[in-house]
Amino acid sequence: MPKGSASAQPSPPAAAPGRTIIRGAAAGDLDAIDAIETRSFDKDRFPRRNLVRVMKSPATVFLLAENGGRPAGYLMLLFRRGSRVVRLYSLAVDPDFRGRGVADSLLGAAGEAAAARGADRLRLEFRPSNLAAQRLYERAGFALLERRAAYYDDGEDAIRMEKRLAPKASGDRSAPS
Repeated sequence: MPKGSASAQPSPPAAAPGRTIIRGAAAGDLDAIDAIETRSFDKDRFPRRNLVRVMKSPATVFLLAENGGRPAGYLMLLFRRGSRVVRLYSLAVDPDFRGRGVADSLLGAAGEAAAARGADRLRLEFRPSNLAAQRLYERAGFALLERRAAYYDDGEDAIRMEKRLAPKASGDRSAPS
């Protein structure tokens, strides 16, 4: 179906407000993550085959947000051996759950998960045209690192940001793995 055309499938009903729970995602969550990705992005969508591949990697952590028992969003972290910097590779919130603090909850859990594995910084990039992402990341404490010219396939720049993480208290095992 061409981009911009109406979907043949109706959207699921809007979820009732509820408590957002963040947990580590597993292979059984692939369909939910792929659906969130599809509903969230018109471009720069992460292909399902790539999701399958990175979900198997020990260097990748997926966090899944659930609200009212329904998948509400996800976040992907990429770890590199020997590095204390973790890349926040993808963050998506289902349109039905936007404006409910799901992204804020995912970012908080991402910081905890990264710190639990010894990281001291989170880095990410996004399109300057995505003003909602910029506001979210600034509110979460990310600071501008640089602007990369013509970063995306369509020639749009990327804004790179970084957040310094608080050191993980020894013996605290509350972060998702």
